[in-house]
Amino acid sequence: MGEGTVPQIKDLHNYINFKLEEAIVELNLATELLQRGYSRNASQKAFMAWKAVASVLVSINLDKMPKDEKEKKWYNKIGFLAPTTGLNGIARRLEEIGYNDLIGINSLALKLHRYAYNGIYRGASDYADRKDAIEDLKVLIKKISEIIMTLGKDKEAKEIIVRLETIQS
Repeated sequence: MGEGTVPQIKDLHNYINFKLEEAIVELNLATELLQRGYSRNASQKAFMAWKAVASVLVSINLDKMPKDEKEKKWYNKIGFLAPTTGLNGIARRLEEIGYNDLIGINSLALKLHRYAYNGIYRGASDYADRKDAIEDLKVLIKKISEIIMTLGKDKEAKEIIVRLETIQS
């Protein structure tokens, strides 16, 4: 695949499994980085885990996501990747088709994504205090892990939650 080429889903089942594994790896890295005190790096890893899980949810529901032919083309060409610029609409649509609290999870993930890039600088971040960001990060990691449990990765997700509970703020 050349640079700038958007991947196409040829084997949806394998793609979904790959993205689930990606989310688990990213969450494990997030908890490790958080434990070592790297909250901004951990926030970015948790954000990447969210994107992977959003991609899984879109892929599982690829036939239900589009409302019209234009959206069908977008979801089949780009939307299944859960691009950052499309996450708000994806989360809304997933809630419309029956998922709960994804708009809130997505908002939290995007806040932490900004924190990862901007730190706690007033006006450039949603956080004025590092401890607040860390508490939100723990919530996000737990919520993503809970979604992963519903997707058949109980053992891995439970291990992440147990590890997360041992981390002090």
